[in-house]
Amino acid sequence: MSTVSDLIAVIALLFIGTLSSTLMGGVVGWIVELAFPFVNTTLNQIAQTQLTGFETGAVLGFFGSFFRSSLSTKS
Repeated sequence: MSTVSDLIAVIALLFIGTLSSTLMGGVVGWIVELAFPFVNTTLNQIAQTQLTGFETGAVLGFFGSFFRSSLSTKS
């Protein structure tokens, strides 16, 4: 019985982690677009899209949430 609840907890944590990465990426993308609008313009030209800074950051945050490093550095 404990393993089912542990599995549900892991799935919930992964889901929340992905959502938070998407939201944080969107906010950072919005801030970057405010400070450096040419970055978003260049990314849109490369990808041939018309995304806002928030949308670009959210996409990058979403995909980036699946590529986390499992290595840790010890000082």
